[in-house]
Amino acid sequence: MNILIVKYLPGREFSNTAKLHAFTKEIIGKDHSIEELDLETSPPPYFDHSILMNYYKRNYQGKALSDEENSKMMAMDKLTKQLTKADIVLLFSPMHNFGMPGLVKLWFDAVMQKGIAFDYGDIGPFGKFTKKKALTVFTSGGEYSCKQVTTNYPEWDTFSFLTKIEFTFMGFKEIEVVTASTSNPNNKEKNIHSAKNRIEEILKTWNLL
Repeated sequence: MNILIVKYLPGREFSNTAKLHAFTKEIIGKDHSIEELDLETSPPPYFDHSILMNYYKRNYQGKALSDEENSKMMAMDKLTKQLTKADIVLLFSPMHNFGMPGLVKLWFDAVMQKGIAFDYGDIGPFGKFTKKKALTVFTSGGEYSCKQVTTNYPEWDTFSFLTKIEFTFMGFKEIEVVTASTSNPNNKEKNIHSAKNRIEEILKTWNLL
Protein backbone atom coordinates (compact mmCIF):
# COMPACT_ATOMS: atom_id res chain seq x y z
CA MET A 1 0.00 0.00 0.00
CA ASN A 2 1.00 3.62 -0.47
CA ILE A 3 1.34 5.29 2.91
CA LEU A 4 1.62 9.04 3.39
CA ILE A 5 3.08 10.10 6.74
CA VAL A 6 2.36 13.72 7.59
CA LYS A 7 4.28 14.89 10.63
CA TYR A 8 4.70 18.05 12.65
CA LEU A 9 7.16 17.32 15.45
CA PRO A 10 8.77 20.61 16.51
CA GLY A 11 9.96 19.07 19.79
CA ARG A 12 12.10 16.67 17.78
CA GLU A 13 14.09 14.41 20.14
CA PHE A 14 12.11 15.76 23.12
CA SER A 15 8.75 15.07 21.48
CA ASN A 16 6.51 12.37 22.90
CA THR A 17 4.64 12.22 19.61
CA ALA A 18 7.97 11.55 17.89
CA LYS A 19 8.30 8.37 19.96
CA LEU A 20 4.98 7.15 18.62
CA HIS A 21 5.98 8.19 15.10
CA ALA A 22 9.23 6.21 15.34
CA PHE A 23 7.42 3.19 16.75
CA THR A 24 4.86 3.24 13.95
CA LYS A 25 7.48 3.43 11.20
CA GLU A 26 9.41 0.60 12.82
CA ILE A 27 6.51 -1.87 12.80
CA ILE A 28 5.11 -1.12 9.33
CA GLY A 29 5.82 -3.96 6.93
CA LYS A 30 8.68 -3.51 4.48
CA ASP A 31 6.54 -4.24 1.43
CA HIS A 32 4.64 -0.96 1.79
CA SER A 33 5.67 2.29 0.13
CA ILE A 34 6.10 5.21 2.53
CA GLU A 35 6.25 8.89 1.61
CA GLU A 36 6.87 11.33 4.42
CA LEU A 37 5.98 15.01 4.65
CA ASP A 38 7.56 17.15 7.37
CA LEU A 39 5.38 20.21 7.88
CA GLU A 40 8.04 21.98 9.92
CA THR A 41 10.67 21.89 7.17
CA SER A 42 8.15 22.08 4.30
CA PRO A 43 5.32 24.29 5.57
CA PRO A 44 2.14 24.30 3.46
CA PRO A 45 1.04 27.48 1.69
CA TYR A 46 -1.80 29.52 3.10
CA PHE A 47 -4.68 31.19 1.30
CA ASP A 48 -3.41 34.69 0.61
CA HIS A 49 -5.47 36.83 -1.77
CA SER A 50 -3.88 35.62 -5.01
CA ILE A 51 -4.02 31.92 -4.15
CA LEU A 52 -7.62 32.22 -2.96
CA MET A 53 -8.69 33.99 -6.17
CA ASN A 54 -6.82 31.48 -8.35
CA TYR A 55 -8.37 28.57 -6.47
CA TYR A 56 -11.88 29.98 -6.84
CA LYS A 57 -11.34 30.76 -10.53
CA ARG A 58 -10.04 27.29 -11.36
CA ASN A 59 -11.86 24.95 -8.97
CA TYR A 60 -15.22 26.72 -8.69
CA GLN A 61 -15.58 28.63 -11.96
CA GLY A 62 -13.79 26.06 -14.12
CA LYS A 63 -11.64 28.68 -15.82
CA ALA A 64 -8.09 28.16 -17.04
CA LEU A 65 -5.29 29.85 -15.14
CA SER A 66 -2.41 31.76 -16.67
CA ASP A 67 1.14 30.45 -16.27
CA GLU A 68 1.73 32.96 -13.50
CA GLU A 69 -1.46 31.95 -11.72
CA ASN A 70 -0.62 28.26 -12.07
CA SER A 71 2.82 28.85 -10.58
CA LYS A 72 1.24 30.25 -7.45
CA MET A 73 -0.87 27.09 -7.09
CA MET A 74 2.00 24.64 -7.53
CA ALA A 75 2.83 24.13 -3.85
CA MET A 76 -0.79 23.50 -2.93
CA ASP A 77 -1.33 21.20 -5.91
CA LYS A 78 1.81 19.21 -5.06
CA LEU A 79 0.42 18.43 -1.61
CA THR A 80 -2.95 17.49 -3.10
CA LYS A 81 -1.37 15.08 -5.60
CA GLN A 82 0.67 13.57 -2.78
CA LEU A 83 -2.50 12.86 -0.83
CA THR A 84 -4.38 11.62 -3.90
CA LYS A 85 -1.96 8.76 -4.55
CA ALA A 86 -1.91 7.60 -0.90
CA ASP A 87 -4.02 4.68 0.30
CA ILE A 88 -3.47 5.46 3.97
CA VAL A 89 -2.59 8.69 5.78
CA LEU A 90 -0.75 8.65 9.10
CA LEU A 91 -0.74 12.04 10.81
CA PHE A 92 1.55 12.78 13.78
CA SER A 93 1.46 16.01 15.78
CA PRO A 94 1.33 17.40 19.30
CA MET A 95 -1.79 19.11 20.57
CA HIS A 96 -1.35 22.88 20.97
CA ASN A 97 -3.78 24.82 23.14
CA PHE A 98 -6.54 22.23 22.99
CA GLY A 99 -6.36 21.74 19.25
CA MET A 100 -4.65 21.25 15.94
CA PRO A 101 -1.43 23.25 15.39
CA GLY A 102 -1.60 25.86 12.65
CA LEU A 103 0.68 24.05 10.20
CA VAL A 104 -1.46 20.93 10.40
CA LYS A 105 -4.59 22.98 9.66
CA LEU A 106 -2.78 24.62 6.74
CA TRP A 107 -2.09 21.17 5.31
CA PHE A 108 -5.77 20.27 5.48
CA ASP A 109 -6.67 23.60 3.86
CA ALA A 110 -4.19 22.97 1.05
CA VAL A 111 -5.32 19.44 0.16
CA MET A 112 -9.07 19.84 0.58
CA GLN A 113 -9.60 21.03 -2.98
CA LYS A 114 -12.99 21.09 -4.65
CA GLY A 115 -13.13 18.69 -7.57
CA ILE A 116 -10.37 16.52 -6.12
CA ALA A 117 -10.98 15.86 -2.44
CA PHE A 118 -14.66 16.76 -2.49
CA ASP A 119 -17.36 18.05 -4.79
CA TYR A 120 -21.02 19.00 -4.82
CA GLY A 121 -23.95 16.83 -5.86
CA ASP A 122 -27.73 17.08 -5.82
CA ILE A 123 -27.94 16.84 -2.04
CA GLY A 124 -24.81 18.79 -1.14
CA PRO A 125 -21.08 18.15 -0.75
CA PHE A 126 -19.58 14.67 -0.88
CA GLY A 127 -16.06 13.35 -0.32
CA LYS A 128 -14.19 11.74 -3.19
CA PHE A 129 -11.48 9.86 -1.28
CA THR A 130 -13.80 7.00 -0.35
CA LYS A 131 -11.17 4.24 -0.42
CA LYS A 132 -8.66 5.93 1.87
CA LYS A 133 -8.00 5.43 5.58
CA ALA A 134 -6.50 7.82 8.11
CA LEU A 135 -4.87 7.49 11.51
CA THR A 136 -4.14 10.60 13.56
CA VAL A 137 -1.74 10.28 16.50
CA PHE A 138 -1.15 13.11 18.94
CA THR A 139 0.05 13.65 22.48
CA SER A 140 -1.22 16.28 24.88
CA GLY A 141 -0.41 17.74 28.25
CA GLY A 142 -3.90 17.37 29.64
CA GLU A 143 -6.04 14.28 29.83
CA TYR A 144 -9.29 14.75 27.97
CA SER A 145 -11.66 12.03 29.09
CA CYS A 146 -14.83 11.59 31.08
CA LYS A 147 -12.73 10.08 33.87
CA GLN A 148 -10.72 13.28 34.32
CA VAL A 149 -13.24 16.09 34.61
CA THR A 150 -11.26 18.93 36.15
CA THR A 151 -10.28 21.74 33.82
CA ASN A 152 -9.79 19.27 30.97
CA TYR A 153 -13.27 18.41 29.75
CA PRO A 154 -13.62 16.00 26.82
CA GLU A 155 -15.08 18.80 24.67
CA TRP A 156 -11.83 20.73 25.00
CA ASP A 157 -10.10 18.18 22.78
CA THR A 158 -10.87 19.93 19.52
CA PHE A 159 -8.01 18.11 17.76
CA SER A 160 -9.81 14.75 17.67
CA PHE A 161 -13.07 16.41 16.68
CA LEU A 162 -11.63 18.49 13.84
CA THR A 163 -9.39 15.82 12.32
CA LYS A 164 -12.39 13.47 12.09
CA ILE A 165 -14.42 16.21 10.38
CA GLU A 166 -11.64 17.00 7.90
CA PHE A 167 -11.07 13.40 6.82
CA THR A 168 -14.79 12.58 6.79
CA PHE A 169 -15.54 15.56 4.55
CA MET A 170 -12.96 14.26 2.07
CA GLY A 171 -14.70 10.88 2.00
CA PHE A 172 -12.41 8.77 4.20
CA LYS A 173 -14.42 5.84 5.54
CA GLU A 174 -12.01 4.53 8.18
CA ILE A 175 -10.71 7.21 10.53
CA GLU A 176 -8.87 6.46 13.75
CA VAL A 177 -7.43 8.76 16.42
CA VAL A 178 -4.89 7.67 19.04
CA THR A 179 -3.90 10.02 21.84
CA ALA A 180 -1.66 9.97 24.91
CA SER A 181 -1.53 12.37 27.85
CA THR A 182 2.12 12.87 28.83
CA SER A 183 2.41 15.69 31.37
CA ASN A 184 1.91 13.53 34.47
CA PRO A 185 5.13 11.59 35.16
CA ASN A 186 3.18 8.99 37.13
CA ASN A 187 1.28 7.73 34.10
CA LYS A 188 3.22 9.10 31.12
CA GLU A 189 4.94 5.84 30.16
CA LYS A 190 1.77 3.86 30.73
CA ASN A 191 -0.15 6.16 28.40
CA ILE A 192 2.53 5.99 25.71
CA HIS A 193 2.56 2.20 26.00
CA SER A 194 -1.22 2.08 25.64
CA ALA A 195 -1.02 4.31 22.57
CA LYS A 196 1.57 2.01 20.99
CA ASN A 197 -0.66 -0.99 21.60
CA ARG A 198 -3.61 0.77 20.00
CA ILE A 199 -1.53 1.85 16.99
CA GLU A 200 -0.36 -1.73 16.50
CA GLU A 201 -3.95 -2.99 16.66
CA ILE A 202 -5.06 -0.53 13.98
CA LEU A 203 -2.13 -1.25 11.66
CA LYS A 204 -2.75 -4.98 12.02
CA THR A 205 -6.41 -4.50 11.08
CA TRP A 206 -5.29 -2.51 8.04
CA ASN A 207 -2.77 -5.23 7.04
CA LEU A 208 0.21 -2.92 7.42
CA LEU A 209 2.38 -5.09 9.68
